Amino acid sequence: MKIFFIGIGGAGMRSLALYLSEAGHEVSGSDAYAGPEAVAFWQQRNCRVFTSHDASNIEGAELVIYSAAIPVDNPERAAAQQRGIACSRGEALARFANAHSRSIAVCGTHGKGTTAAAIAVMLKDSGAHVGDILGAVPVGRTEPCHFEPDSDYLVCEVDESDRTHTFHSPRLLMINNIEADHLNNYRDLDDIVETFEHHVRDCVSHGSTVVIHYSGIGAPDLYRRLRDVPQILWVCQKGVLSSPYISYTTANPDEDGCCALTLLEGDETTTISPWLGGQANAHNLAMAAAVGRALDIPYNIIKRSLAGYKGLNDRCQICQIGRYQLVTDYASHPTCVQNDIAWIRSRAGRVIAVYHPYRYTLMQCHWQALAKTLSTADEVLLLPFDPCGEKPIENISSPALAKAIAAHRHATAEAFDSFEACFEAAAQRIRHGDALLIFAGGPAFAMGRTTLENMVRNKHE
Repeated sequence: MKIFFIGIGGAGMRSLALYLSEAGHEVSGSDAYAGPEAVAFWQQRNCRVFTSHDASNIEGAELVIYSAAIPVDNPERAAAQQRGIACSRGEALARFANAHSRSIAVCGTHGKGTTAAAIAVMLKDSGAHVGDILGAVPVGRTEPCHFEPDSDYLVCEVDESDRTHTFHSPRLLMINNIEADHLNNYRDLDDIVETFEHHVRDCVSHGSTVVIHYSGIGAPDLYRRLRDVPQILWVCQKGVLSSPYISYTTANPDEDGCCALTLLEGDETTTISPWLGGQANAHNLAMAAAVGRALDIPYNIIKRSLAGYKGLNDRCQICQIGRYQLVTDYASHPTCVQNDIAWIRSRAGRVIAVYHPYRYTLMQCHWQALAKTLSTADEVLLLPFDPCGEKPIENISSPALAKAIAAHRHATAEAFDSFEACFEAAAQRIRHGDALLIFAGGPAFAMGRTTLENMVRNKHE
C-alpha cells in the first residue's frame, strides 16, 4: 500500500512507519518538526518526508495515518477524512497486527513497553522468529521496531490512552496493570476498567489467550467483573488470589536496587535475578515471565533472558558521565516515579529529580501521589507546566506542585519558568556521586546530558 503518516517523527509513528516500510509498503509522511537528520533518515529508505502540512502532500496515498497530536483541522487529516482514507495510529497498528496469526498485544497503564520488549527477547532466545512494534528503542538496538519476514510472533506495545486498544484481536492479550490515567479520554477509573472488561470479553470470544496482572487500583474491580470468565490466566503477588495461573514474590532491593523475583507455578518455583532495578520493574518482568510460560517457553530460557535484559532507552536508563549519573525516563505516573527514585537512590549519593508536569487532568488525578513520591528525592526541580492543549484547572501549576512536594518533608522543591533556568539550577546543586533523574522527554534529556558533560569538561580544565 501507499501509506502517508502525519507526524511521522513521533516515537510511536516512527516505529509503525519504519515497520511497514520494512514490510514492503510505500511510506511517506510529514512532520513540521522534522530536521535535516530526520529527513535524511527517511530519504535513505526511499521515503519522502514533508516539513510542512498541506493537503496536496497526501496525493496518491491509499491510507493516511495520523498521530494523537494531530488536530482534526490539520489540512492533511481533513483531506484524508474527506476521502475516507484517514486512520489513527492506534487503529492502524491494530489493523496490521490483527493480520498476523500470532500477534501479542501488551496493554496496561504503565510498564507495557518494558514488558513487551522483554517478551520479544524471551521469544527470540527460545529460537522463534519475532517481529515487534514498540514505543521506545530497546537497549542495544537502534530502532523501536523489528520486521522479521515470516515471523512466528509479532509483539506490539498497545496504547490504551485513546481507546484504540479495543481494536486489537490478538493471539495473546496481556494487561499489565489498571490504574487511573489518560483522563482526557476517559471519564474516570470505572470507565477505564469497563473498557478493559469489554476488550477482554471480546478477545476471549475470539479465542485469544488472556493474561492479566492483578495489579493497580483498578485490578480488584476488573477481577470482580470477570469472575465468570475461567479462561483468563491471572497473575498476582503470592497470597492475593486463591488459585492464580502464576504468583510471585519480590525480595528487598540489593545494593544495586535490584529485586530478586521468585515465580510460583503449581509446585514449581523459579527465582530470577534481574538486571533492571526497582519493585515495579520486578512486577513487569513477572508478567513477561508469565506470558513466556503461556507460550510454553521453558523456565531456563526465561531466567537467562530476563537476567540479561536491560530495558528500553530513556525508560529509567542509566548513563555514567564523569562522577555523575544521568538517568532518563519518559514517564510521569507516580508508580514509575516511585520505582525509579527508589532504584537510583541505592546507586547514588543523592537524587536530584527533574520533573515535567503535563496535562491538567493527569496532574489533578495524581496530585497527592505525585507530591508524596517526588518528595522522596533529595531535591526536586520542576519544569514549566505543559497543558497539552487542555483548559487550565485552578490550583494546578508547577509552583503549586512544588509547594505540595515541600509540604511532605523538608525537601527542596522549586518550579522554574524555563528549561534553561531549571538546568542551570541543577548544575549548581548536583555534587560528585549524585544522580540527575529526569522525568520528561527528549529535549530535557539532551539538556541534562549537556549540563553534566559541561560540568565534567569544566572540572577537567
